[in-house]
Amino acid sequence: MTSPFLKQPRPEDTPSQKDGDNRAMFRVVTTADEAQEHLRVIRQTMERSTKHSTLSGLSGVLVGIFALIGSALTQFVTPYPHLPRPLDRYAFIAVWACVGILSLITDVVLTKSRAARVGKTPFSPLGKHLTRAAAPGVAVGVLLSAFYLMHSHLIGEYIYGVWMMAYAAALLAVGMFSVREVSTLGWVFLGMGAMTLFMPENLAALMMALSFGGVHIWYGVYMGRKYGW
Repeated sequence: MTSPFLKQPRPEDTPSQKDGDNRAMFRVVTTADEAQEHLRVIRQTMERSTKHSTLSGLSGVLVGIFALIGSALTQFVTPYPHLPRPLDRYAFIAVWACVGILSLITDVVLTKSRAARVGKTPFSPLGKHLTRAAAPGVAVGVLLSAFYLMHSHLIGEYIYGVWMMAYAAALLAVGMFSVREVSTLGWVFLGMGAMTLFMPENLAALMMALSFGGVHIWYGVYMGRKYGW
C-alpha cells in the first residue's frame, strides 16, 4: 500500500526508453569514433614504419660532404659574397643552388634504392603532406635568396643564417609527419641559424660549413646506424 504522504515519482523523473536509446546511440557513436581513431593511428604507424625502412643514412653523409665542398668553393669563387659586383652575387648563389639540387637528387635516388632493397614503397601518400609542409620554408629561402641578389649589401654573409632558419622551418614542418630525428635536426638548424645572425659576419661562412656540412654528416651517420644505409 502506498502512503499518500510520500512523493510519487513523476514520469520525467524516471528514465524513459527514449533516454536509454539516446545513451545507447551515444555509446555506438563513441565506439565508432574510437575505432576511427585507432585506424588513423595504425595507418600513421604503418606509414612511419615505411619511412623508417627507407631512410638512407648515406644520403645525409653525402649531403654534408656536398655542403663542405660548396663552402670551400665559395671561398675561392666569391670570398666576399657581400661585394656589389653582380658576377660575385650570381656566382655565390649558383654554387649553393648546385649544392641544393645535387643534394635533392642524391636523397631521392638513395631513398628509392634503399626502398627497393628492403621491399618498401619509398614514397607513400604521406609524401604529399611532407612536400606541402616543407614548401613554405623552402619558398622563404628562395625568395630571400632573390632579395640577396638585388640587395646583397643589406644581408651580406648573414644570408647563411637566413638559409639555416628557412631550412629549419621546413624540417620542423616535415617532422610533424615523420620521425622524431627530423624535428631534432630542425631545432638544431634553427638554433645555429639564430646564433649566426648575432655573430660577427666573418664567422657566418664557418657556421654554414658546420651546420649544413658537419651536422648533416653527423645526422647521416646516426640515421645510418639506426635505420640503415
